[in-house]
Amino acid sequence: MLTKKNRKPIDYCRNILPKVSRSFALTIPLIDSEIRKEVMVTYLIDRLLDSFEDEGEIEISTRKKYMDKVVSVFDPSTEVEKSLIEDIKKMAVYFDNSIRHLVKNIDKLASCFNTFDNNIKEISYRWLDEMKVGMKKYLDREVKTFNQLNEYCYYVAGTVGGFLTDLIIEKIKVSKKDKKILEKNFVESGLFLQKVNIIRDIKIDIINHKKHYWPLEELNITEKKLIDKKYQDQALIALNKMVSNVKKHSDALIKYYDAVPDRLSGYKKFYSVNNAMGYSTLRLIEDNPDLFYLNQKIKIKKKEVLKILAVSESSFLDSAKLVLSKR
Repeated sequence: MLTKKNRKPIDYCRNILPKVSRSFALTIPLIDSEIRKEVMVTYLIDRLLDSFEDEGEIEISTRKKYMDKVVSVFDPSTEVEKSLIEDIKKMAVYFDNSIRHLVKNIDKLASCFNTFDNNIKEISYRWLDEMKVGMKKYLDREVKTFNQLNEYCYYVAGTVGGFLTDLIIEKIKVSKKDKKILEKNFVESGLFLQKVNIIRDIKIDIINHKKHYWPLEELNITEKKLIDKKYQDQALIALNKMVSNVKKHSDALIKYYDAVPDRLSGYKKFYSVNNAMGYSTLRLIEDNPDLFYLNQKIKIKKKEVLKILAVSESSFLDSAKLVLSKR
């Protein structure tokens, strides 16, 4: 049922955001007004596509078909048929709670998307389609090596960095030097947070989702051993390799941050808070066997989140520079 708070499509987007992502609901409002709407709406579209990738009890062939359909709704070169929207809405029954609501309101996302400038529509659609291609590729393929992990993370997170970077370049005056730096580092910048989440969620992914993205073949360990206390030492060796791999992106994170125009102070805070929370999470899970044996996510405490919000830039930069100093 619509309420006064979410009767307009853009109000709906603001209202649903904290229900589908508490972390991004915290940081997207920090973004500068020039680009905030485009980031919020595109994030929700990406979240919708992501849901068709790995949530709900849906066969792989059906997932692929509807991922194509979802992306086609946001193709600015075609006129969307109402029947397509209704067909996608029917899939809501396969999802729970807020995601079900998001699927049922894909038309509101489309309405907000259609308020974008034409160039922004093209940028958003191009990266969404790229994301879809990679998600479909890994629906029935395991991640066995670190190279495959990088490729998967590029498709699901690097593409988000690509959209954000192109959005900044399109709407904000960026020097040629900074443009090159942003374009060179957005992929690694996106990989960092995605890998932190992949590390943190390993136990839940193995037990509940029946799928994970740890390159166990290269780590020389099995799923069974990873969550069996008898093999704790071997599991911690694998964990340390995963943590070491994600830390390699620290230099790119700093370079990207420094190249963002200072006039986008809100975006720089958004970027800093998200990555500072990533580093805090990394400190919690490093060398921590609870990652494999607790039946819940390891999360940073609310007090730490509030501290990060207060000193986001210094928290992020100090953490990234500390990692680099130890390499």
